[in-house]
Amino acid sequence: MNFIENLLKTNSHVHIHNDKRVYVEQTIHSLINDGRKMLHVVADFDFTLTMYEKNGVVLPSTYAVIENDDRVTLPDGSLIRIQADQLRSKYHPIELDVSMSVEEKIPYMIEWWHKAQSLIISSTLDKSMLRNLVYQSKLELKKGVNKFITDLLCSDTPILIFSAGLGDVIEIFLEKEIPEFKHNHELSHIISNFIQFDTNGNTNSFNKKLIHTFNKNEQEIHHTPYYHSILNRPNVILLGDTLGDVGMIGGMKNLKHILKIGYLNYSTSTKLEVYKNIYDIVLCDDQTFDVPNLILKAI
Repeated sequence: MNFIENLLKTNSHVHIHNDKRVYVEQTIHSLINDGRKMLHVVADFDFTLTMYEKNGVVLPSTYAVIENDDRVTLPDGSLIRIQADQLRSKYHPIELDVSMSVEEKIPYMIEWWHKAQSLIISSTLDKSMLRNLVYQSKLELKKGVNKFITDLLCSDTPILIFSAGLGDVIEIFLEKEIPEFKHNHELSHIISNFIQFDTNGNTNSFNKKLIHTFNKNEQEIHHTPYYHSILNRPNVILLGDTLGDVGMIGGMKNLKHILKIGYLNYSTSTKLEVYKNIYDIVLCDDQTFDVPNLILKAI
């Protein structure tokens, strides 16, 4: 039995388009034959590395860590959560609508991200409060993510976390959960929306380049220590949970073998067909990293 047949037979979360089975099998074998020295990993954060739900309860995104906490208020004393919920109700269905093209969605995403960031800048959030919010949040890594990232770093295999969420939240959270992961390191790096704080630790602005769900392919990493560590690593495992995440490797040149693994949360048959066309392997309603760990172990 080959790798893909075994995967499909032993894991009910796994879905692969029939037309892609030979390609996926060949790609995995190429990754195995080339080994770790040729490999790097690019992963989304929210609901890819983190759990989407636990015991029927939806867990927070990096933005929601701030937006859902009643300690964060606006100048008039109102909760940031109220306006953030209104924005989410308006824009989130657009983000997930598989009947709309990416080009149609982009103006709405830019609008949503700018409005959400403006709320954070005008709120009572400061640097020390942010750390407390993250440490006390319900953010939770998928089962097996700690093992996956630790295994990568122990074998000197680079990982890039590419997120349209909040980089500060990711950095603080991983500092707590996986101390081995260091931002702006040759083996580990985060591209995301980072808050700029003033000398008193108050929120001041965001980094100039806005990263939303559908523009990740526009980001460049050429001026980072991380970039030099992947120059001779043409093989990549990409991990995401939105249709826009497949663009995360758009700024990388000379790639050889690419394996795209997509997490589909609250799957429907319509969404699954779309995801199977975009990703090589689709994992439906899977809150574990069993499949990525199985593939990584083989390499």
